[in-house]
Amino acid sequence: MWALLCAAGPARAEPAPTTEAPPVPPAAVPAPVPPAAAPAPVPPPATPTGPTVQRFEADDETPSAPTAPPPAPKTETAPKTDAAAMPLTMDEMPVTATSNRVTVNFFGDPAFVIDSQHETTPGFVLNPLDFLITGRSGALIAMTEFAMEQIEGVVGIDIERLFVGWHAERYQVDAGRTHAELGYWNNAFHHGRWLQLPVERPRVVRFEDEGGILPIHWVGVTGHWLPLLSGDQQIELAASVGNGHGAIVDNILTDGDTNGFKALLAKLEVKGVGARDLRFGVSASYDRIGPEPATAPMGGFARPALPDTGIRELIANAYVAYRGPNLTFISEAYEILHSASGAMSGTWNTFDAFALAGYRLGEVVPYVLGEFRRTPTSPSDPFFFPDPTLPSEILLDFKELTTGLRWDLTTWSALKLEYRATLIDETNLRVQRGMLDWSFGL
Repeated sequence: MWALLCAAGPARAEPAPTTEAPPVPPAAVPAPVPPAAAPAPVPPPATPTGPTVQRFEADDETPSAPTAPPPAPKTETAPKTDAAAMPLTMDEMPVTATSNRVTVNFFGDPAFVIDSQHETTPGFVLNPLDFLITGRSGALIAMTEFAMEQIEGVVGIDIERLFVGWHAERYQVDAGRTHAELGYWNNAFHHGRWLQLPVERPRVVRFEDEGGILPIHWVGVTGHWLPLLSGDQQIELAASVGNGHGAIVDNILTDGDTNGFKALLAKLEVKGVGARDLRFGVSASYDRIGPEPATAPMGGFARPALPDTGIRELIANAYVAYRGPNLTFISEAYEILHSASGAMSGTWNTFDAFALAGYRLGEVVPYVLGEFRRTPTSPSDPFFFPDPTLPSEILLDFKELTTGLRWDLTTWSALKLEYRATLIDETNLRVQRGMLDWSFGL
């Protein structure tokens, strides 16, 4: 935040007393000056003839005085409320140097898509338009992010993040709806697709309504602490407590919880060891998911695959990330364990890992992204597939390879040409997808 800083010029000093005779009355004729007498030099005035305004830093009490001959006898400085001390323009108004500001950013990315699995392609796609509003006042921060999305001709608005926080040098606390501190990707790249190298997120960290399997959004309180902060090296600890999962992955609880137990999350990250832009860390979360009936009540959820039984969820993660001026490398692995006890006890574990690599060549960044998943198929996970007879966007075992080329047209806009091949192991189905995406962030 820049500030306009100024102060009024020094008060004019009274002229020094002289020994000249009193002025001659107007009616009198002055005596002529003898030719031999040279006129005495006239000293420069002590102050400028017009009002002067000088700029100075906000924390200075007085401005520096202009260079002048030896000062005349001191006079008292006029108070700042005096007319001579007032600034002459808005540019000269003194303001306190603070960081108060509100910024608005928005992101979008229309695309042209060819997909072997969808009959509606090739065609143009209007992806969600994302708005980010951030307010700051010193260490206080408030943020909201919402997305406008058109589905089958109907425009919907989703609140993605909404929180207030206090961010100091070594610690910060956020309360509200945030992105969960699981892994690296989830808080490095938010909803604006222009921020990331590929067009779409890796499948494991996709949002809950896009086939993701993680609690990407977190409703609760998150704290961060830097026990070590030395130059480029730092250690960060994060801990969260909040509402747990709802009945299904996409059921994000914003007005209460389904049980008294609160979901817990912890994260440890080390940065700058070995290389300035290198990060590696681990994270984990634990939750108790409430039971659901076998048959859905009016407007409710059902879990016929595991009726009337609660589910315990444990998620473990490890990651390494390097984002330098040219090289980008991100790799993450997740293990998701669901377990239930009682008459229908069981354990279901899902493993997913991905790696992204890209290298900048001027304005162009070629990249490659690989991902695979291993999950139980017989029977399938009752939380991810509460009714196995219904279709789901969540994939079972698969292998996926994405290659692409990102061309940064300007600092705030990029074209992405991308090809993706997905092999679904259960059906041995191969899905191919090509995209030309024009993303921006302003």
